[in-house]
Amino acid sequence: MSDTYQYVQSLARRYNPADLAHMEQDAYLATRLFRLTRRLHELPQEYEELLEYAALLHDIGYVYGYDRHHKHAYDLIMAADIPGLDAREQQIVALVARYHRSARPKPKHKGFRDLDAEDREAVTRLGAILRLADGLDRSHTNAVQDLECEIVGDHVILTLYPPHGNQSERWAGLKKSRFFQEVLGVTLEIR
Repeated sequence: MSDTYQYVQSLARRYNPADLAHMEQDAYLATRLFRLTRRLHELPQEYEELLEYAALLHDIGYVYGYDRHHKHAYDLIMAADIPGLDAREQQIVALVARYHRSARPKPKHKGFRDLDAEDREAVTRLGAILRLADGLDRSHTNAVQDLECEIVGDHVILTLYPPHGNQSERWAGLKKSRFFQEVLGVTLEIR
């Protein structure tokens, strides 16, 4: 376990200790989705670790309450001195965490406008993956222990395991998948 990962985990624990298991589950699901959909998102490997950090930190803004917690998460991440991340990487992590909710990246958004075109595209794709992963842990009970992905043309079929007891996650996953579907140009089915 790297020093960066340990620091990110301690930051998550400091700001939102009650939800650490949820944030770790989202990190697992997000990185799993990253690997399974690599041929769709076409992002270099370096972004997987940044996605994992964003997932671990996406809900730390709850320290200020539910409203605007995604924006507070952005501010808290940007204010942290995260070892092992340069300014660009920290900005990507903060933005991906920010976009785990309903907002979509816009050129006028603080931080997003400062990235180059490649990193803006990466943040958009990573934000879509994290948003879907977050939906797949809607109940915060780790009801989805694993998933598989079949890609047929522009159709993605996600199979959740275990197959029962995750109705809330399937519903929220589909709801939060709109961004994923739009960004990657696919239709998504969750089984």
